[in-house]
Amino acid sequence: MSPGGRAGHWRPGRRSHTARPTASETPAEAVHIMLGSIALIISAGLGVLSVSAGLPMLTAVIGVAIALILTDIMLALRRSRHSRERS
Repeated sequence: MSPGGRAGHWRPGRRSHTARPTASETPAEAVHIMLGSIALIISAGLGVLSVSAGLPMLTAVIGVAIALILTDIMLALRRSRHSRERS
């Protein structure tokens, strides 16, 4: 018996009607976006704490980290959009 329960039939929703995978981005791009978002939230919280504690060097380092994380997320979104336009 096939995974869908009927012999010779696929489960609905596994692929689009064009027989292409339905995911538009690669797993690496999705991981960059998801983990980058989590890292951005944590960095923003640490940045607020470092500003309130009066630690200018830590604030500067966290500011650079936030800029790098935002750049990584933007590049992953751009790659994702670019791969969608090609298909």
